[in-house]
Amino acid sequence: MRITYACKKAELHTGFTSTKKDWNEANQNTRNSTTVNRKLSDKKSAVYSFLEDLEKEGKPVSAAILKNLLTGKTMVKTRILDYLKNHIEEIITRAQIKPISINKYKQSLASLQAYIPEKYGVPDLTMDQITYEFINGYDLYLKKSLDLHKNTINKYHSRLRTLLLRALAEGIINKQPYANFKLITEKTNREFLSQADLTLLINTNLSHNRSLEKVKDLFVFSCYTGLRFQDAQNLTIENLTSYNKKAFLRFAQEKTGRVIDIPLLLAAKKILDKYKNEPERQILHKLLPKISNQKVNAYLKTISDLAGLKKTLTHHMARHTFATTICLINGMPMEDVSKLLGHSSLKTTAIYGRITQDRLQKSMERINKKM
Repeated sequence: MRITYACKKAELHTGFTSTKKDWNEANQNTRNSTTVNRKLSDKKSAVYSFLEDLEKEGKPVSAAILKNLLTGKTMVKTRILDYLKNHIEEIITRAQIKPISINKYKQSLASLQAYIPEKYGVPDLTMDQITYEFINGYDLYLKKSLDLHKNTINKYHSRLRTLLLRALAEGIINKQPYANFKLITEKTNREFLSQADLTLLINTNLSHNRSLEKVKDLFVFSCYTGLRFQDAQNLTIENLTSYNKKAFLRFAQEKTGRVIDIPLLLAAKKILDKYKNEPERQILHKLLPKISNQKVNAYLKTISDLAGLKKTLTHHMARHTFATTICLINGMPMEDVSKLLGHSSLKTTAIYGRITQDRLQKSMERINKKM
């Protein structure tokens, strides 16, 4: 087989033989073996495929390079960003994970697209260039440039490590760069509102500002239901049901897809009733006012100041408040709290199982009553 490129040639043996009698000079194939002809055609197609890949990636091309690629002496090296993009496209096609998880992979892609040029001065790197040094530099970049918390950084590493493990299984790389890089999780305190804080917030009159009042109601609703922001925003009339004549919420969590049932406390039901005549309910069938998460967290800072709270409010703090102040402090078993939060493991729920002074006091009061 002869490969000619830019007036230079390279020759190699195809691995097949033929007599002159059986060889068709005009068609450049045999007269009596379709199998051999098909394999010769495959080799020819492979050369054009390698050529197309090299030109598309702006890599040098020569007859010798094409010959080496065909014989396996040189492999086209896969680039990390291309590999990650293909991985994202594949998981989208398979539809095996939620959109929120796909967005996390896209965040990883964006961070690598910024890190590689900043660190190495090139738009992309080949997979075999992902070393311990690369990973350590990526770790520092996520901390210094993006100002991410250690546990959030670990999630970026976890996604990259998953990608590299797949590349290892596919033979694209021959060792795992994360082998000697240890991820250390930091213990975090889950901030929540005490009962006194929650009462202070509820009693803060915000009727002079409709937007602030709506955000306060959204936050307080999650304090009494444990719903994440997006799950609360997704609620429609169809999610409001009843059991034994008591109001229930039944919905599928955005994050996990797991269907959960939550009996509504009177305080939560009161908030839903407050918005029954709002356009979101009448037109969109939404149970609660629609507002962006970014605006909610921005308004919560103002609400915290107006209420005189000494804590920086975020919407997710409402979920922590539900688990700790509403449920655990009032004696609800951990298993029930786990079910209401939609956790798949009690270990996840145990994060909220802190011993507070209120909880200790209630325990002692129950003993007093028994004695």
